[in-house]
Amino acid sequence: MLMGDREAAMKKFKRAGSVFAGMATAQGVAMALLVATMLSPLSSALAVNYEKTPAGVTDDSRDPGRSADFMRAIWVPPGTLVTFLGRHDASVTNLRAFFTATSFIKPAVTVDQYLALVGNYYPDGQDLVLMRCRPSPEQVQRVTPILATWPNVFSAIVSDFSGRGFSCPPNLADGDNIMYCAARGYSDSARSVLVAGLSLALDAASSIFADSAASPGAAALKRNYGIYPAFTGLGFSVAGSGTVGSMTAVDTLRESIVPEYLLANTTLEEAGCRCIQVPAYGNKKSADARHTKPVDPNYVWQKGRLREGACRETRRLGAVSAGFDPATAAGESRSAQ
Repeated sequence: MLMGDREAAMKKFKRAGSVFAGMATAQGVAMALLVATMLSPLSSALAVNYEKTPAGVTDDSRDPGRSADFMRAIWVPPGTLVTFLGRHDASVTNLRAFFTATSFIKPAVTVDQYLALVGNYYPDGQDLVLMRCRPSPEQVQRVTPILATWPNVFSAIVSDFSGRGFSCPPNLADGDNIMYCAARGYSDSARSVLVAGLSLALDAASSIFADSAASPGAAALKRNYGIYPAFTGLGFSVAGSGTVGSMTAVDTLRESIVPEYLLANTTLEEAGCRCIQVPAYGNKKSADARHTKPVDPNYVWQKGRLREGACRETRRLGAVSAGFDPATAAGESRSAQ
């Protein structure tokens, strides 16, 4: 019996002990151990089954360091060399980049469905870049994935901007300063009325935006973290938010479907990623056939071995058998690019 099975069996033994308390000591102990051992395979099977249920998948997704399997889609001008998770150029360098949980789009969904779920949009004439990142334990320490909630974002801001000489109250013309002071001033605490705790976090976030997508604070969130006004900080992307200008609270909460994370903006290689870059291509039915083609994490992993640290151009989107994930196949390493 494995150590984990022995521990589970001992827990059942303790429960079973009361059932056999009236028996002679040796006989009662033997019977309790027998029952606990018989139940162990069932208990193990139930634990595995839980992990495969929607509840188990969602539970696992709330701890991004546990599964460490992330997906991201971005759009770039044709031929752009993509080597980092987020923007990293002369004009803008993101500190962190948004990803979602790979487990939420298996089996594959279409490009349009995926973009809607993560609050993205579909521009014409650009290359579609799909990343799947499976960082090793060592790489996880580098990308420091966090569930994209406001308390976690505030902690990241304080960590990223400490030592830059900001004072509080902030200079209201300096978005980074505004962002930093709001984050530093936030303090999380347990509340019996849960919405009261949420309200504190949302009020701090609102002070950064100042109710405007064009405010200095909003610009700083966008520049540093890719956070737009559609970001709720509840740990879920808002489906459809990338193509609308506003949403009601009812719709915002209803469309909070897939989890989202922020990963430190490092190179694809350092984050354990594979990546495909797909130019527009058409067929007889559509000038751009990518809309209805699959976003398949397994296909991205199979086709997306990096080429000199950059995304690999792939002429077509496709899918791998739903029952086979090459990322977890025998011999595959998380760090193998």
